[in-house]
Amino acid sequence: MLLPKYSKVEISPALMERLVAVAHQAADAASVPSTANFRQTVDIENKLQGQGFDPVTIADRQAEAEIKTVVQSAFPEHGFFGEESERNIKTDQPMWIVDPIDGTRAYITGMPLWGTLIAVYDGSDAVLGILEQPILKERFVGTCFHSGDLHSQSIKRCAELITPSGTKPLTTRNTQNLDVAIAQTTTPDFFTDQADLKCFQALKDSVSMVRYGGDCYCYALLAMGYIDVVIERLLEPYDIAALIPIVEGAGGKVTDWQGGSAVSGGAVVASANAQLHDKVLARLNAN
Repeated sequence: MLLPKYSKVEISPALMERLVAVAHQAADAASVPSTANFRQTVDIENKLQGQGFDPVTIADRQAEAEIKTVVQSAFPEHGFFGEESERNIKTDQPMWIVDPIDGTRAYITGMPLWGTLIAVYDGSDAVLGILEQPILKERFVGTCFHSGDLHSQSIKRCAELITPSGTKPLTTRNTQNLDVAIAQTTTPDFFTDQADLKCFQALKDSVSMVRYGGDCYCYALLAMGYIDVVIERLLEPYDIAALIPIVEGAGGKVTDWQGGSAVSGGAVVASANAQLHDKVLARLNAN
């Protein structure tokens, strides 16, 4: 689903401070059911009802309910776009975009490479993103907002990792060339279309290696400086919105495969820096 485009809501530093505080509260609340149900016996429902496999559990639904309660208590006027509950789309207010457990397949198989994704959308792009991984006790936070008056606005971006041992800024790698880059994607099943498979194969043949698995945590690895490229397809807005401010706040770049906005999902590629990203896009679009 494409997100609606509307006149960008002004996110002042004061409003951003409030949004970040509420997002942290929402992440805390979501961690209670997601942690309690992890590696427990839970019922698994297939949302596609035999037309494929798209699992959901009580942990997904309870975590989103917790997030929604926190957000709507603090900002009842804001929109809300979640994976597991009724959506409230508004075009004159910030909108919260939420995936309570990104990586439900990892979750139900006991792998701690899933995450809770919480984003705020301003009508043009994601300006705040949180990736919460409560099992690893890691919280990734990215912000992007305009500051200054109308004639001297600048974009402020930052990203940090919060753990029990403290907070540190996130910085992507400075890899410039594809032949030494490390790429990652959740699954090769993303690339079943022949044209997309050809593009992926071209990139795969150009980099030093490709690793599989990770869901949202792929982007955390990119922001921490362990890998250089993440490439995926078939994403929904709630799969990617929160990850854009984290990667770009750390110095990376996230777009669709043609270089446009990735906030609505679809075919997405993220790179450690703008120079490498240009080379990735050129490789993807050379066929």
